[in-house]
Amino acid sequence: METPRCSVQVERDPEVLRSFFRAVGAAEAPDDPEAPDRAEAGLLRSLQASSWLYSDHHWLFLARREGRPAGYALAVRIPKADERLGFLFVDELYVLPAYRRRGVGRALLVEIQALARRLGLAGVRLLVRPGNRPARRLYRAARFRESAAVFCEWRVR
Repeated sequence: METPRCSVQVERDPEVLRSFFRAVGAAEAPDDPEAPDRAEAGLLRSLQASSWLYSDHHWLFLARREGRPAGYALAVRIPKADERLGFLFVDELYVLPAYRRRGVGRALLVEIQALARRLGLAGVRLLVRPGNRPARRLYRAARFRESAAVFCEWRVR
């Protein structure tokens, strides 16, 4: 029996995303009945703060398996002031636990890499925690190279 394939598309429907982010909240905190509400509220705050959902520099890719939302990736175009023309930066890549190790993350990366090619960009960049071995294996399999870097962050709060 053939394994159903994963489909990926840019999702711009807030209602689809609300439902999916509720599922993410439930998956991440299964013992917390308020987690889906918080996840949905976080998405809505983000959408109210910025019109990124309809931007030509931001893409939210939603992966589906068996017709059901299974994972997402948020990519942002970061321009460069030289001949490299910029990169896509994957700010988030998340697969629901029930769909991990079933090709969802790989399908998301394939679509992001294809978008970088279509846009004529220099490539795709992302950050991953050193201890996240499954993600690092996924990225290496997708031909990402790891490099030594120091991550710095400044927060308003």
